[in-house]
Amino acid sequence: MTDPLPDRPNPASRALAVPQRRELLLAEAAGAGAEPLDQAFNLRELVRIFLKRKWTILIIFAVFSLFAVVRTYLAQPVYRASTTIQIEKIIPRVLDYKEVSPLEIPDYDSDFYATNYELLKSRSLAERAVEDLGLRKRSTGAAPEAVEAKAVGAQSFADAALAFFTRLREGPPPVAVDRATREDEALVTAFQGSVTVDPVRRSRLVRVHFDSTDPFFAAKAANTIAQAFININLERRFEASAYAKTFLEEKLQQTKEKLEDSERQLVDYSRQMEVMGSDDKQNIFNQNLQEFNTAVAKAEQERIHAEVAWRQAQDNPDTLKAVQDSRTIQSLKESKAKLDGEYQENLKIYKPAFPKMLALQGQVAEVDRQLNAELQEIRKSMFAAYKSARSQEELLRGRLEESKRQLLDLQGRSIRYGILKREVDTNRQLYDGLLQRLKEVGVAGGVGMNNISVVDKAQVPIFPFKPDLAKGVTTGMAIGLLVGLLVAWLLEHLDDTIRFADDVERETGAAVLGVVPKLKVSEGDRNRVGIHAHLDPSSAFSEAYRSVRTALQFSTSNGAPRRMVVTSSSKNEGKSTTALALAINFAQMGKPVLLIDSDLRNPVLHKLLKVDNSRGLSNCLSSSMGLLEAIQSTKVPNLYVMTTGPLPPHPVELLSGMKLLSMLAQAEERFAHVVVDGPPVLGIADSIVLSNQVDNVVFVIESGRTRKGHAKNALKRLQQAGVHPLGVILTKIDAYHDLYGYNAYYYQYASKAQLPKRQPSEA
Repeated sequence: MTDPLPDRPNPASRALAVPQRRELLLAEAAGAGAEPLDQAFNLRELVRIFLKRKWTILIIFAVFSLFAVVRTYLAQPVYRASTTIQIEKIIPRVLDYKEVSPLEIPDYDSDFYATNYELLKSRSLAERAVEDLGLRKRSTGAAPEAVEAKAVGAQSFADAALAFFTRLREGPPPVAVDRATREDEALVTAFQGSVTVDPVRRSRLVRVHFDSTDPFFAAKAANTIAQAFININLERRFEASAYAKTFLEEKLQQTKEKLEDSERQLVDYSRQMEVMGSDDKQNIFNQNLQEFNTAVAKAEQERIHAEVAWRQAQDNPDTLKAVQDSRTIQSLKESKAKLDGEYQENLKIYKPAFPKMLALQGQVAEVDRQLNAELQEIRKSMFAAYKSARSQEELLRGRLEESKRQLLDLQGRSIRYGILKREVDTNRQLYDGLLQRLKEVGVAGGVGMNNISVVDKAQVPIFPFKPDLAKGVTTGMAIGLLVGLLVAWLLEHLDDTIRFADDVERETGAAVLGVVPKLKVSEGDRNRVGIHAHLDPSSAFSEAYRSVRTALQFSTSNGAPRRMVVTSSSKNEGKSTTALALAINFAQMGKPVLLIDSDLRNPVLHKLLKVDNSRGLSNCLSSSMGLLEAIQSTKVPNLYVMTTGPLPPHPVELLSGMKLLSMLAQAEERFAHVVVDGPPVLGIADSIVLSNQVDNVVFVIESGRTRKGHAKNALKRLQQAGVHPLGVILTKIDAYHDLYGYNAYYYQYASKAQLPKRQPSEA
């Protein structure tokens, strides 16, 4: 049964348009996109992760708790005996002869007690205690096989596994040693590992604990360790005094040899360089140097004056005082002036070639010659004075340099002499000090006191120290909980899929048009999910798509877009279901809606709507079939569908033609909305071509399946092609994993989103 096609829609009956509200929403969306998203620590996010991964956390928690209980019950009881000793801070008197009473180390010396604590845990003390207890005799006695058999028998599976992995990590064992040495090393190591040092805060007391499976042996070992520590400390004091005396004797002999050698070098140098150690000669050289320096400065001034006078005689001799004071030169200048005047007077009467005029010219020339001769004599005298001053200056400078060399040579020899003399003085002082210290040590040797004492001896413990059931179980539970939370956190952060609306905005920057819950349907009802919005309008699923429809009504200035394409990054993300649900919701508004299946590679709309796919989009684009011939009516009122028809060999070329634009224009004239189910974006170019033809794109992302990289790449590819999606629809979101539930996104009419039972008429 085919319903008649709708008439052309009235423009006044288009979708709701609220331009002012849309501008406000766009401004808010732009502001939200510009602001950086808050990625700070969120307790609600941790609770969500905990609820989502609770079974993983509970399993790990149970395993660790059970392991702690079993390990605690199977562990062998260990007893701990403790002895308390007091350590006084006393400075040894080996290097301080003046003080008789012991001196305390200042409080800021924190290394003193730390050193004693490490000595209590040292291997040498453990060896001494083992020797005092007589354990070495038993370990090297007549029956070592029994001891070894006991050790092997007591070895647990964990120890064997640890030894195996240690062998793998460290490689082959070292060079084999004799059996007695191995047993002794193992015994001392085990004894040392049983010792625990526990300092008492803000006091000079320290407790030494010893753990053993035998309580009597534990008490005896703790007391033996304390006594062995006291004995070793006293022996170290005596050894330090003896060592100091031996050390001082060796240093005294070395210093004596150095003193003799330095005195010998000083005498040899004084004899060779003729340095007597007096400063009188150096003072004389300093005085000569100062006098020559003054003479050179004076000679330099005289040379400069002479040079200036000589250059002035060359350039402008009339300004010289010698020229001005010379009567001969002044007389010649006066004669020349008279002759010049007479020549000028006669020049008014006679011509220059007149004999009288020629005679006057000869007289003037003679006067000029005499004047130049006088000036030349003055220049020669000036030059001679300049040469004399320069020679005197050079001579004085030579003497000055000679005086400098003598002074520097004397200073160089004096430096070496002073070094040798100071070395002799230093060696003599060091020798005297070491000799005095050696005598002091000899007098004070062997005098001292013990700064370590036992306050409380160890008693035989009555109750075992470990295992502690409460502590062990609590520790196991705490570790299990922490490991479980850590594993849950790692699993959550290793998951790079988009799950919630916040992830969409943070990762892609696109606006979220709506969030669609996941329907729990049986395998046979999977093809009925698309028409669920029609079969159950009051369900949460239907309400979600009505919310998306409302968001689309505010997405453009003219209300909901007349035509739009629904696409996704890959297949099976709910793209076709979303396209069908949106078309049904628009059809429920009482307006004709056309749904086009443009996925020419994997069409599914004809299966969801159970219509014939023998004709459709491919026929319209590849042949002369008209738009109305390819459209079919559906069971949903006001909803019409155009399936793909026969699948073409080259879908991209078919979608790129002008026929698609013409067909969309015709469809827009007859239908209020045209919803196109497009192919995925990644991998093929069909969706890019189709999006450019349709203009309005709605992008679908499946919650918990679509990877962030795929969604980003798909949106980037659309934007590079000049297509800007209206927004993103997040599908198949699981409310069980959401701390807010569905009510955070839309009003839920039904308590459960389930499909109604199949009616016979729907088959």
